[in-house]
Amino acid sequence: MKIFGTDGIRGDSSKFPFDNTTLNIIGRSIAEVLGANKRILIIRDTREPGKRIQAKLSEGMSANGAKMVFGSIMPTPAASLLVKNGNYCAAVVISASHNTYTDNGIKIFNSNGYKLSCSIEEKIEAKINKYITSKDVLPIKKVSLKENSKLIKFYENFIIENFSGKKLKGKTIILDCAHGASYKCAPRILKKLGARVIALNISPDGKNINLNCGALHPQSLCKAVKEYNAFCGFAFDGDADRLICVDENGMIRDGDYFLSSMSIWLKSKKKLKNNILVSTVMANIGLFRALKKEKIKVISSKVGDRYVIEDMKKHKASLGGEQSGHFIFKDILATGDGILSSVMILSALSSTGKTMSEFMNVIEKFPQILVNRKVMKKVPLEKLSKSYNLIKACEKSLGSDGRVLVRYSGTENLLRVMVEGKDIDEIKNIAESIADAVEKETSLQ
Repeated sequence: MKIFGTDGIRGDSSKFPFDNTTLNIIGRSIAEVLGANKRILIIRDTREPGKRIQAKLSEGMSANGAKMVFGSIMPTPAASLLVKNGNYCAAVVISASHNTYTDNGIKIFNSNGYKLSCSIEEKIEAKINKYITSKDVLPIKKVSLKENSKLIKFYENFIIENFSGKKLKGKTIILDCAHGASYKCAPRILKKLGARVIALNISPDGKNINLNCGALHPQSLCKAVKEYNAFCGFAFDGDADRLICVDENGMIRDGDYFLSSMSIWLKSKKKLKNNILVSTVMANIGLFRALKKEKIKVISSKVGDRYVIEDMKKHKASLGGEQSGHFIFKDILATGDGILSSVMILSALSSTGKTMSEFMNVIEKFPQILVNRKVMKKVPLEKLSKSYNLIKACEKSLGSDGRVLVRYSGTENLLRVMVEGKDIDEIKNIAESIADAVEKETSLQ
């Protein structure tokens, strides 16, 4: 049975594998593979079921001799930092990132601060399936869930130490914390750096995480930036590993703008290793053209921060990320961190004396259409003859001035169709026609 997806374990928190018995088994399996008789850090976001999931995982881990340390509500990337600095064998994050509160997830970091490799996940998954099908009764005992409030301070100080510019005194910065894991620490960090902080969506109730706010819904942030005449705005997702920027004009600046401008700035500081940026196949054509002029090589990885990091290691790159807002400063932290990324771009703005719109005015983006369509089955595209031929024909018609990318979501039953080109009406028609074709053909399989 497949338990792990593209980013750990994720799904409806009221169903398998988030039932209490299976959570005990997952905890037991994690401890067997990574941490029997060793310390494991566990943190969570603000979702309603987080404490229950934490308790049941811990019972399973404890049965295998692991010793748990609980860090309470913290951004996911804090686990990557703390696991390397606290003598832990692993860190577990209970979060479903940008999903709604009805979902939850389990992300695992190894002792070096990286998300688990596929081979290690497979070992854990094999044990989970073994115990699910066996009749073994796991000896369960209650675990003290006392949380260590000092750990978040260590993370906050680490982020602050990576700000290299002048103090932000006099600058108004709007934050959208998505009622998620950053709701306390992000405002505190920027206030300590001298900014006047106006924080939105900082009242989590267990059910409102990511609800019409945060990195996936930054529209209210755009309005607030203009209303308060702010220097800029930052939107995080529920677990704060993702960042979307909003410039002083209230314009959304996604990962393509961020990665292009930061690559060029880091190169000017001789801090862009090997003059390489690792992005994904979703990156806009404008990014490739802008960085080609700057003699910066762009490596395209598969979608997902795991694959970005793999290519960063392979090509010895110091900066990588995704259009969606995951940015990895590998020489600083082994995973994407939305708050760290906001501090890094504030350092660049301080260094150059530019506004965000001026700083990011290095890329001319091609129109891009993304169509998401629910599907019953994820049938390999090459097995859908009509749809596959249509995709190839559309790619040929766009030539070098556009492209087509069709893939399935790694975490949901969704088809994602992305089309780029010069004419917005043309690419919209192409995206819709491909989505319609795949939806129809998969329903007949």
